[in-house]
Amino acid sequence: MTHETSLCIIKLEQLQIGTKKVYHRIAFGYEKDKEPSLAANMLSGLAFFVLKWGIMGYTDTSRESISRQLNDDSATLFPEESAEIVDMKKQYEAKQRVLKVKGALLPYVREGSKTVTYDKKNDRYKIRIPVALRKDDRDKITAKTQQEAYDKMHAYLFGDSNFTVRKLFERVMTEKENDKDTSSLTVTRYRQIWEKHYEHAAIADLPITEIKASDIKRFFKKITEGRTISRKNFVNIKSIFNVVYDLAVESDIVANNLSRNLNCKDLKFKAVDNENVRYTDEDRDKILNYLDGMDEKTGYEYGIELMFCLCIRIGELRALRWSDVDFHKHTISISREIVLRRGEDGKNHFVEVGHTKGGEHGARVLPLSQRAEVVLKELRKQDIVSEHICCNSAGSPLDGNKFNKHLKKVTEAVGIPYLSSHKIRFWSVTALARATGGDIQTVMYAAGHVDKNTTLHYIRAVQSDAQMDRIKECFG
Repeated sequence: MTHETSLCIIKLEQLQIGTKKVYHRIAFGYEKDKEPSLAANMLSGLAFFVLKWGIMGYTDTSRESISRQLNDDSATLFPEESAEIVDMKKQYEAKQRVLKVKGALLPYVREGSKTVTYDKKNDRYKIRIPVALRKDDRDKITAKTQQEAYDKMHAYLFGDSNFTVRKLFERVMTEKENDKDTSSLTVTRYRQIWEKHYEHAAIADLPITEIKASDIKRFFKKITEGRTISRKNFVNIKSIFNVVYDLAVESDIVANNLSRNLNCKDLKFKAVDNENVRYTDEDRDKILNYLDGMDEKTGYEYGIELMFCLCIRIGELRALRWSDVDFHKHTISISREIVLRRGEDGKNHFVEVGHTKGGEHGARVLPLSQRAEVVLKELRKQDIVSEHICCNSAGSPLDGNKFNKHLKKVTEAVGIPYLSSHKIRFWSVTALARATGGDIQTVMYAAGHVDKNTTLHYIRAVQSDAQMDRIKECFG
């Protein structure tokens, strides 16, 4: 069967191949009476033509060869693309973005001036944004390379599919997965939130440069419609947009973090009455009295005692070493933690890191109470004493899940509801906030908090307790 074929000669800009610049002409065909898939297939092989005829030279013989293939139903011009072809495509697309940016800036660039300039002092390339083309308060685009500068300007002027919320989220996750300071639990939690709320949302595939604050607000209103989620869950959902915009701002893709600046006070949430649930002073007394009466205790029971005597996290407790204790000054240093991290084998492993959750600002030295010193001295008398203060029978650091199992047995024995180890910390921070009259600086330091809003959450819990006490007093 014969088909009428139109051949178009496309003139491409110069491409750098090796050290030689060659002027390419690409031929591709479109068969009018056939399905458009062939045309799409040929366009997808654009880089193949560049590679083959760009170097060899485009000739009439080449034209005839192409025509024969176009008129052959059984011919497959591009059965598959090699890595080299894909790379050539990317080069071509990058060059097209450069040309498009140059065309847009041409009316505003003085004759003889460069579109991209190099800032030697800051080791950055920059492109000035003409006043007439500015969309925000930025006056320039900066980047590490010249091509990156053009790419960012292209995204600024025209939007870019490479900067959709979805693709930026994947960049965020790649950074977090490669960051030794980020827990694999955090990575998993982000993935779960994305899968549930963002994966199938239309906004996920919009270029971030085209998203308006109203778009984000509509997305959030849909999620919270009918008071189906709590405020705490919403904050976790919103954190995805927060970190995506953080990356976009840091990459000079957008100027402002619309998510963090968005007013969400009018959103309606499900009422939750268990956010401040924690162990009470009475619960603590019952637990400690029960532990006092035990004939034999493991490192887990001693660990429970220490958590009720120190303002620490479970990961920090597990990483405590004898070198952190100063019995002469009656102090203990909190400067590391044991957390989950993804290993080179792709699996999660517990590792000890030389910092706390708050990073360098989370390190602190806490005073030892008389009871805490007694517990530590009893631990020194154990049959197995390792470099870690609290350890299991094999001398290894405590296991977090087993810690909670031991804690559950203790709470069942004394007849109080079981709450996880985190609720022991909740008790210790709120108890400190109450004892200091809500002194935020003292509480932040002792708890190892970096963000004062985290501390304020505990202080508000104390204030809520005080309100309930006053109401109770009023009505007898």
